[in-house]
Amino acid sequence: MKCNTDKRNVSSNEPWIFTAEVYDEIKRTIGRRKPEQGGILGSSDGKHIDHYYFDKTANRSSASYTMDTKALNEVIHNWNDNGVQLVGIIHSHPQGVNRPSSGDMETAKHIIETIDVQGRFFTPIVQVSPKLTGEIKIYPYTFEQTVEMKPQSMEIEESAVDKIKERHLRALDKKAPNRFKRIESIFPENLMKKKVVICFGCGGSGPFIETLARCGVETFVNVDGDIVEDTNIATQGAYIHEIGKYKVDVLEERIRNINPLARVVSINRYLDENMTDDEFALITGIKNYNYEDVLLLGCTDNFYAQDRCAQLALKFGVPYLAAQIFEKGRGHEVIFSYPGVTKACPRCMLESRYKKFLTSSQNATGSSSGAAVCVTDYLNSIKAYMAIYILCYNEQQTPFYHLLDKFADRNYLMTRCSDELQAPAFEPIAELESKETDLTFPFMTVAIEQTVEKDCPLCYGTGDISIIKNRIPDTRYLPNISI
Repeated sequence: MKCNTDKRNVSSNEPWIFTAEVYDEIKRTIGRRKPEQGGILGSSDGKHIDHYYFDKTANRSSASYTMDTKALNEVIHNWNDNGVQLVGIIHSHPQGVNRPSSGDMETAKHIIETIDVQGRFFTPIVQVSPKLTGEIKIYPYTFEQTVEMKPQSMEIEESAVDKIKERHLRALDKKAPNRFKRIESIFPENLMKKKVVICFGCGGSGPFIETLARCGVETFVNVDGDIVEDTNIATQGAYIHEIGKYKVDVLEERIRNINPLARVVSINRYLDENMTDDEFALITGIKNYNYEDVLLLGCTDNFYAQDRCAQLALKFGVPYLAAQIFEKGRGHEVIFSYPGVTKACPRCMLESRYKKFLTSSQNATGSSSGAAVCVTDYLNSIKAYMAIYILCYNEQQTPFYHLLDKFADRNYLMTRCSDELQAPAFEPIAELESKETDLTFPFMTVAIEQTVEKDCPLCYGTGDISIIKNRIPDTRYLPNISI
């Protein structure tokens, strides 16, 4: 490959800006094909990526992409003649692989040495929807002369489609000016507008997030790497026309249909070891908000992701709420913590479960299989109540002011949806039912008293959530079972 490099020496601190035309073409080509497809990127001004060539004759397999260098050299030669520089290569990886591989690094090194790159060389990775709908997520990386991989900032120019979408949202806003009028008495002065909800896991929790939007919450950060599947229709309130779309995108569309003015950040990623604590703080902006206005939600079905959510809430000192459905929908649980109010930390409450998972080979992924959607709806209703209690804890003008104090040492809620759920917390109710034949309690939620675990590796047996954030260096690692 040969390339004119006159305009290449650009600071790596400056973002690459995709033109809308190039971005749409990447969606049309790479976005509608199986992973390991690629092409080259060109710039006429050293700032905008305004040229793209899809490498349709490349040699590819399900696990590799090898460029057709002969065809690409012809394109690059033509670009050179027209003042366009080769500035990067782009290709797609299988789901979950969102970083350049060692092979990608060698390829980049070879290109840099061959064309004598004097500045940055852009090497973004594309993740495509498994349904190949054209929906994509670009993970931007760049290589310098040292051939070290670094994250790279990136922007996409507003397209005509985006402008039309913005006009549509403004029209929707004008169409429903009184949408929050009937709740002004409990949420006066638009106080919910300042609240921020950060949610990990956007499947069954989607309707719950919609409820918070209907309560006036205006800022959402939703994180989930999954797409909507047909099995989600019966368990998560999904619709057929949403199949193949990213769950975060579906949820964003629903939120904006409730409140067009909502600020929604949709992150199509999983909460795994690839997301550092610093990156979490960056994408959520959690350090920019008053902790009283933030709620972090753990709504995944993975034990380790739930633990990570709890640790992140404690590390950054914000309120936390999480939930789980029990096998076959027999019941469910909700746990929460609030700095300075609740006594037991999330690890204290679930220590027996930690020991079970960490000392056995049991699968750490849960499932809503066998649970009818009404169980999920019931759970979402309880979560919504507790979320409002948390978000309005210090809002004196609301009827929810300091109601959370009632749960200071009872921050674990369990709901019985079936008589098959046997738990000590429901024994008094069963006894009452047996004595009073005209009374029965088929559905019941109880707040169970919690105690601090003396050997808790998070709060060190103090239950003092306020001191925990200084003791969690990296939430990607589980604390030991004992100190």
